[in-house]
Amino acid sequence: MVFARPRCWHLAFLTTVFNVLLWLMLMMNSGTSVQDAHSEKRILLSYEYSDHKNTGGELTLEPVPSEPVYTGLSSRQELSTSAERINKPDILVSQENVAAIDETKVDNTLAIDKKDVDIVAETKQIISKDPPVVKFNSNEGVLDKYRLFKKHTFAKTGSNWDQLSKNKICLGSQTSVDRLYHLVDILTGWTGPLSLSVFVPDIELAIAKRYIAFLSKCFPNIDEQVSFHLIEPVDHPGVFQHYTLDEFDTAQQLDCGEYKTFLTQLLAYRPAEFHEWRTSYAYPQNLLRNVAKAGCQTEFTYVPDIDMVLSPGMDQRLEALMDTQEVSSCDKCAYVIPTYEIADDIKKFPDNKNQLLSMVKNKTARAFHSKLFNINQKSSMLSEKWEKLEENPGQEIGYKVDKYIFKYEPLYVAKANSPEFDERFIGFGMTRNTQVYEMYVAGYEFYVLANIFTNHAGFQSLSNRPNWRAKQQEQNNAKFDEFAKELTAHYGRDPYNMIEKLPKMNLKNIHVAYSKTKKSKT
Repeated sequence: MVFARPRCWHLAFLTTVFNVLLWLMLMMNSGTSVQDAHSEKRILLSYEYSDHKNTGGELTLEPVPSEPVYTGLSSRQELSTSAERINKPDILVSQENVAAIDETKVDNTLAIDKKDVDIVAETKQIISKDPPVVKFNSNEGVLDKYRLFKKHTFAKTGSNWDQLSKNKICLGSQTSVDRLYHLVDILTGWTGPLSLSVFVPDIELAIAKRYIAFLSKCFPNIDEQVSFHLIEPVDHPGVFQHYTLDEFDTAQQLDCGEYKTFLTQLLAYRPAEFHEWRTSYAYPQNLLRNVAKAGCQTEFTYVPDIDMVLSPGMDQRLEALMDTQEVSSCDKCAYVIPTYEIADDIKKFPDNKNQLLSMVKNKTARAFHSKLFNINQKSSMLSEKWEKLEENPGQEIGYKVDKYIFKYEPLYVAKANSPEFDERFIGFGMTRNTQVYEMYVAGYEFYVLANIFTNHAGFQSLSNRPNWRAKQQEQNNAKFDEFAKELTAHYGRDPYNMIEKLPKMNLKNIHVAYSKTKKSKT
């Protein structure tokens, strides 16, 4: 027992030395494999682990994009599996993450099956080289006052927007997706900023995204001058990505001259069930007009519809006129631009007033809505005064509107702080004229411009007025009494004696005429 103690100390010493040597060897080995460990970390960081309960206990891996992906879908519509996400055409996968997912390293570091490797390979094939033209996040929209629609302003901003916004005047317009091709035509007569609101329910958001990207690539003036705002209904929210439109990715080379045909092809992908509710859906044109107008950063705004064709050079003439002391010093002046319908068989629109008056004489042009809704521009007295004024570039302001007639709805240029369009009027009827009526009650004066005019393709007729449009107009008529009373209380004046006239007008019980052909009811 006396000699056992030194032997124990000897064994303890040897054990300590062995542990030290083992520790040094481990440190040396780890130093030579830092690069491999770093690669493994990159692979691990490129994946997220799904819940084992949802996969039958098997480990599943899902690529995680380096930046957030905004799909435009609600949470219950979001895809749940990695394979489904990969198959969607517009998910962006960063180059760094794809480079980190190398099949040979995956085999050496993580045990995954062939299905996951196939997903990795497919990921490489759907990388989007170009950034998305249109920005959209369904959770970042601003609801309107009635919480029926969501607004996404400046989803795409014109590349020259800041510079163009130094102009005196901006054009604000609105459109549904199926009429978006008119943008090409309206810009032939406009070189300033254009703020455009687009109504994008359901699949039409995905169509608008692709078509806006297409137009922006094909037409430099659209890319530079136009800022787009997207409005979606809450009950039919826009779908930013749609698998049926895979073949129309922006990378596809298409003939820019066929821009109308391209839109027709895109619209053909709308399913039958979409048309069942969309055709007669109340179009919120006043909301869209307000968004477009608010998007303008200039002192003056001009708010025509998208299908108006501007006369050549009118933008420069308006810019010069708005810059005069006479115009800029008047806070409550509106400058009316006469609008004329051009017959369907006329292929070339008039370039100047003399050509237009010649067409009026030949009955191939007439005042807008003169046959269908003649009080539309009746206060402007176009046939009585404007058509008798000879064109004179030195005198742009023709005459003052002497008598306001109810339901007057001219196109005009005014300062941007003019009254908004009342958004309670949804669909057709009482949209423009109620805004002009408020301007009249607020004390605005209207002046008809002598030389400048706009065109509208085709003569308007009752044959293209379906029954659902007439019903919308009747519903809006019923809202006018309350609107008129609110204006009288707000401004403390009733220059038209509207409150006294309302019972006789009996707008709530007026039936609006419509075409009764089978075709018009769809």
